[in-house]
Amino acid sequence: MAGGRKCPGGRSSASARVQLNNSSNSVSTANACVGSGVCNVEEKKNFGEQISIGRTLAPKHVPIPTIPADGQVLFETRSLATSIVAASLQLLNLYKTVWWLPQSYNEYTMNFYLMDPYLIIFIVTMVARQFIYALLCKSMDVVTPPRWLPIAQRIMRALLLTIIIGILFWCLYYMSERHNSIKVFYLCYPSISIYFLMFGASIGPFFDISAAPLYVKEDRKTKFILEKPLHNCSLNAPAIRAEVASLKSDFNQRLKRALFASSGSAYLCGIAPVIFVPQHLHFDVSWVVQHIILIWLGRLGAHFTQTYPVRYCDVLHRAALHLGKWSKVERKNSHLPAQSWNDAVLWPHGSLVKHNKEIYRSEGLCTAAEPGNSSHYRFYILFGNPTIFQCSLLSLELTLVAVQFMILIRTTEWYRVLSMSLLIVTNYYTLFRLTRDYLICWKVYRAEKIVQEKAQIALSNNVQ
Repeated sequence: MAGGRKCPGGRSSASARVQLNNSSNSVSTANACVGSGVCNVEEKKNFGEQISIGRTLAPKHVPIPTIPADGQVLFETRSLATSIVAASLQLLNLYKTVWWLPQSYNEYTMNFYLMDPYLIIFIVTMVARQFIYALLCKSMDVVTPPRWLPIAQRIMRALLLTIIIGILFWCLYYMSERHNSIKVFYLCYPSISIYFLMFGASIGPFFDISAAPLYVKEDRKTKFILEKPLHNCSLNAPAIRAEVASLKSDFNQRLKRALFASSGSAYLCGIAPVIFVPQHLHFDVSWVVQHIILIWLGRLGAHFTQTYPVRYCDVLHRAALHLGKWSKVERKNSHLPAQSWNDAVLWPHGSLVKHNKEIYRSEGLCTAAEPGNSSHYRFYILFGNPTIFQCSLLSLELTLVAVQFMILIRTTEWYRVLSMSLLIVTNYYTLFRLTRDYLICWKVYRAEKIVQEKAQIALSNNVQ
C-alpha cells in the first residue's frame, strides 16, 4: 500500500526557485539531445529529471476540513436496525391479514403461525454478526493490553465464528425438516458461492466488511476517521504510477466489499423470506420484488457513503492530480515536433510525446501517466474532479428517495404506506451525509481549481 505524509500545500517557495534556476539547463540538454540525435541511458535519465524538476509544477492541494464520520460500531448499529426493519416489512408484505374487518378470524396484523421461526433466527444471526464483531473489537481495544490485542482478537474471532456457524447449522437442520431441501439450497448456495468467489477462504470479510483499518482521531467536539492509505506528494513519475496502482487496487477492494455487503443484506432481508413462503399463500409479487430492489439500493448507498468518505476521496484526488492525463493528437497534426515518451519523466503541461506510433499532449499540471493507458485515464477522469463521484452517489440517493416518495403518494393500502414510509426514513441519514459531503467537496475543489489555474499562469509567465 503506497503511503506517506500528506502534502496539503504543494511545493515550497525554495523548490520553485530551484525550478527556475534549472529551467535553462533542461532546455540546453534538450537541444543537445535533439541536435545530436543520440542520447545514452544516463543522459536520458538526467534529461528526464531536469524536465520534471525544471518545468513542472507540483499540484497545490487545498486541505479538506474536519468532517465528522461514523465509527464502525455506529455504522453497524444503523445497518443492523435497517436490516431488521427491512426484513420485518418484507414479512409484513407476505403475511399481512385483514384483522380490522368485523368478521375476520385474524386477531393480529400478520399470520405469525405461517412464519418459520428458524428462518427468522437465521436472518437475525446473519445480519447481526458484523455488529457483534465490531462491538467486541471495540470492547477489546479498551480492556486488552496492546501487546496481547492481536492474539485476543484472533481467539475472539475463532470463538465467534464457531458460535455463529453452530447457530446457523442448528437453524438449517430444523428448516430442512420442515421444508424442501431445495429451499435450503437456495438460501445458502448463492451467498456462500459468491463469498468464496470474491474473498476466497478469508474469514475477515465475513465479520468486518470495511476495506481498510480505521484510525480514529478525537478532537474536542468532533471525532473523525483518518483512513489509510495516505498520499505522498512526489515528483517521481514511477513512484506516482505505483501509488496510483495501489490506490486503484484499494478502491476496487472497497467496491467489491460494498457490493457484497449490500447484496447480502438485500438477499437475507428481501429474498430469503420469499423462498420459504407456503405454496397456498398469495401475495403481490410486483410489490415484493420492488421492496427487494429498494432494500438493495438503500443499502448500496449507505455502504458507499461509509466506504468512500470525503477524506479517502481526497487522497485519490491528490494522486490523480499528480498522475495527470494525456490526450491523443489527431493524425493531421502528426507533423508537430514530439519527443519519445520516457517513463522516468514527469512531463509538464502541454508536452508533446510520441508513444506506440501516436502523439499525445499533456493536459494535467504535471503528467506521470502512460499515454494510451486506459486505466490511468479512467482514474484521472473519475478522481481528477471528485465532486463527480460524490454527485453520482448523491444523484442515486436523491432519485431513490424521490421514487419512494412518489410511490408513497400513490399508495392506499395500510401495509404499503407503512412499508414505504419506513424505507424512506432509513434513507434520510444517507441522503444527509451525501449532501453534506458534496457541498464541502464542491466548495473546496472550486477553490483548489482557482489556485491551480493561477499557479499554471505564473509558471507560464516565468518560462516565457
